[in-house]
Amino acid sequence: MTPQTMMIMGVAVSLAIQLILRYTKRPSHEGLILFLILIFLSAAGWVVGFAIGGWKGMGYSALAMMVLIASMAGLVTSFIWSLLVKE
Repeated sequence: MTPQTMMIMGVAVSLAIQLILRYTKRPSHEGLILFLILIFLSAAGWVVGFAIGGWKGMGYSALAMMVLIASMAGLVTSFIWSLLVKE
């Protein structure tokens, strides 16, 4: 998958989560918390990939970087959504 695909996927997932949170009357900051947790998990996966080393570690690091790109795009989209749509 390309970084552009991961960004589009992050934006789409973020919008879906924000719509679900809006219609279930839950606070919109829960979407932000979810993406922050994903960012920290992908950073940990990146470090684990370096610790494993070799081709297998490179694969884990690439997967972690793709999740990081998607979660960063989702975090930015969730933040903009929270600013634009007042509850």
